[in-house]
Amino acid sequence: MKGAAAGRSGAHFHRPLLLVSGLCAVAVAALTVLVYINPVIPLDGAIARAVQSVPVGPFSPILDFYRQIGGPYAVAAEAVVFAIILALNRASWRLLVAGALASGWYFLLVTLIARPRPTVPDVLRVTEHPGASSYPSGHMVLYTFYAVILMTTLGLKYIPRRWQPIGWAVAVLFVAVGGFSRIHSGAHWPTDVLAGLLIGVGWLSFVLSVRWISDPVLEQRTRPRGQKKEQRQAA
Repeated sequence: MKGAAAGRSGAHFHRPLLLVSGLCAVAVAALTVLVYINPVIPLDGAIARAVQSVPVGPFSPILDFYRQIGGPYAVAAEAVVFAIILALNRASWRLLVAGALASGWYFLLVTLIARPRPTVPDVLRVTEHPGASSYPSGHMVLYTFYAVILMTTLGLKYIPRRWQPIGWAVAVLFVAVGGFSRIHSGAHWPTDVLAGLLIGVGWLSFVLSVRWISDPVLEQRTRPRGQKKEQRQAA
């Protein structure tokens, strides 16, 4: 009976993704307790100052772009992303709706923790003043959502399989630059950014682990050229 139950459970979930989700949940819980007990962590300040010491020069407009898509124009950016995805992959609507619920975890934690934003001299400078609680970084949750959802719904469908690792590398770079921008501006502590990343990855991993949600999208993955040819010949 136990084996049958485990089999039925496995039929409904992608277990590796479920494991990733669980690990992220544990990490977020531990990080949240740490931040609640110690709102100002010395290591946070040291890392933030090191990041802010990196000259960005001509890349400043890129960092400003990240601020805009996660701030004043966040709703418009999400609407555009949703419209593009649904136009090109209608089967992804469940994934989009479920993935967007990650914002609920952000609003819950940002309300409960109410962590103060970085200030000088804890960091070198503060060039952005969002005003709300610092923990976790909502921008980081959003960047992670964009990267994973776009690659899952469009990248796996339209990018040839041999090029998909490059697509995922670009997605990771997009998220990494976003995290850098939040720390460099002084808007967030590094632990805020880490928590936002873990929430985004954890929730999306859970959503993708649910076969009812993810299989209609994942089944559209591009196949190697040889496999496509064999299928056409068989038909």
